[in-house]
Amino acid sequence: MRLAFLLSGEHPGIPGEEVKAVLEALEVPYSVVGEMRSCLLLDISPSEGLFRDLAERLSFTRSFGRVLSIMDPSDFPAILRDLEPPRLSGRFRVRSFRIEGCCRSIKRYEVESKLGEWILMANEGAKVDLENPDYEVIAVLTSDTIVVYLKEGEVDRSLFRVKEVAARPYVHPASMRPTLARAMVNLARTRRGDKVLDPFLGVGGIALEVLSVGARLIGVDIDEKTVVKAKNNMITYGFLEGYSLLVGDALKLDLGEKVDRIVTDPPYGRMSVSRGYAPRELASRFIFKIPEYLRSGGWVSISVPADFLSSKDFEEVGFDVIKWFDVREHRSLTRRIWVGRLSDP
Repeated sequence: MRLAFLLSGEHPGIPGEEVKAVLEALEVPYSVVGEMRSCLLLDISPSEGLFRDLAERLSFTRSFGRVLSIMDPSDFPAILRDLEPPRLSGRFRVRSFRIEGCCRSIKRYEVESKLGEWILMANEGAKVDLENPDYEVIAVLTSDTIVVYLKEGEVDRSLFRVKEVAARPYVHPASMRPTLARAMVNLARTRRGDKVLDPFLGVGGIALEVLSVGARLIGVDIDEKTVVKAKNNMITYGFLEGYSLLVGDALKLDLGEKVDRIVTDPPYGRMSVSRGYAPRELASRFIFKIPEYLRSGGWVSISVPADFLSSKDFEEVGFDVIKWFDVREHRSLTRRIWVGRLSDP
């Protein structure tokens, strides 16, 4: 099955990589058909519950669905005469999205109108309903292409808004926004039931997303009051079990057994100086501790200021898959999210 993913456009690289990582976590085979601005095309082997799982897991995707057509704008709408419309019985609507000013020669309302006529022509029982449709056909105008798909799932972004930093009972000014925290959890290929370590717990922003995808959490922070705040945040959002919170030093942990994933955002600035190390040194020292905590074949997703680490640091401790993404937060901070897999022995 060929699926199209309408990405959020919040970052040039993370949204598409997040989709692939989630499919890998779900053990769903896929191949890349095309990568366009804010749109990803994949051939996949669907499994039961896949669309539900994707909608619940993804954070940087708006919606996704089965591809109906991929068109050259210069052929539209004449090409519709040669295409088989989807078989729909019931109410439907067509929506279009123009990405970064693409295809200005075509009006969005014309795309929606012509696609609606195309569907009605082959479906006597179908009718247009803009308010409460049973089906939704999406047209994405991007990269000099029109991608048309029948929507199978949509990410409910409101579930992230209720977890925004300002909405939590306990906050910290350096806390990561929930969509990015979820993306980090997903980039680590976190699976339901995985044991995930966040050794720099803070007030629990990443921890909330670990628990939200059904993984088990070990959260550690050196400050006892901060651990209490993190626990209260988790309780506020309904998480009463599935985690163990510890007061401890991220560089001196005795976990008893190795974890499946590490997802974390180490402190920087004065917060890390209070731990006895300059910020860069703390990050570097932690990277070299990872093999003590993470099983072979496990994944790490870690966010640090962009100039703190290099690929060489990860290679030296045994990572064989390394990617990174820069995320500009404000003038004085660009996060670099490193994603890597610890080599098998």
